[in-house]
Amino acid sequence: MDNYQAEELVKYIKKFKNKKIMVLGDLIADKFIIADPERLSREAPVLILKHQQEKVLPGGGANAAANIASLGAEVDLLGVVGDDLAAEALKKELDQRNIITKGIFKDETRPTAEKTRILAGGEQIVRQQVVRVDKVKSFDISEELSQKLSSYLEKKIAASDAVLFSDYGNGIFNQKTTPKFVETAAAAGKYSAVDSRYQLPQFKGSVIATPNLEEASEIYGSKLKTQAEVEKAGIEMRKELKLEYLLITQGGDGMTLFAPGDQIDHIPAANFSEVFDVTGAGDTVVGTLILALAAGAPVRTAIRIANLAAGIVVRKSGVAVVTAEELIREVNKNAG
Repeated sequence: MDNYQAEELVKYIKKFKNKKIMVLGDLIADKFIIADPERLSREAPVLILKHQQEKVLPGGGANAAANIASLGAEVDLLGVVGDDLAAEALKKELDQRNIITKGIFKDETRPTAEKTRILAGGEQIVRQQVVRVDKVKSFDISEELSQKLSSYLEKKIAASDAVLFSDYGNGIFNQKTTPKFVETAAAAGKYSAVDSRYQLPQFKGSVIATPNLEEASEIYGSKLKTQAEVEKAGIEMRKELKLEYLLITQGGDGMTLFAPGDQIDHIPAANFSEVFDVTGAGDTVVGTLILALAAGAPVRTAIRIANLAAGIVVRKSGVAVVTAEELIREVNKNAG
């Protein structure tokens, strides 16, 4: 990247603070229990860990929202939580990040989706994840909650610059609700980005989708092993899903953009040799991408900004976020 290209990227990053993004998604409370190993148990061949601290961080669609807020934009977050302590802890964390939570509704029929990770290791070494326990109910949300989310989206979308749909398969998005959400964004003339783990075909007609290699393989119907296979599948999938753009993320192999006219653009991974933790990296990519598009960046420029953001976040532990200042430093470092 030369200095001119760097200046172009920085120009758009500086516009982030003037943007407002709606995020509609499956909300997850990511709980981290941090402990030190003490000894082996006499009861079973397992470690006994001494509890040190625990924290709840935004996960799922809430993590994408947290990434966008960290980059300086205003975020209006829509979703569903339970009536429980996990919801309270998650809302407190979102409030501290100045994320608008008026579009988050309670569902007393299910718990807040919660993923608990136990990290172990002494103070002198990097703590590693030992086990993860998920508490998730994945049935469709009620008609009443669907209507509340739809009404909120329709009412507020005009005041926003773009919308991000973050689908973790927990029940917000289904065959009845998803087309309506996508149509609302299209009718308002807003950019819409989709990060869907299980049901991307339901989001036909969105502006851009960002499946990873595993998700793309599942949609295509066969495992994509080579770059040639990825490119063949991507061209077909973009047309089949009626997307303006399709971005397949490929971990250490970078990401590949598919654009109108069967155009293909492959972007190598940023700083993959320094990967520490990939938790939540997909949320960082799609959150940064939709924000850059909202800031007026051409799609290829937006993807390069998102790629650099991912290169920063994978060097951090756990569910992490990136700031605009960090991103600008990364751009300038790559220009040098």
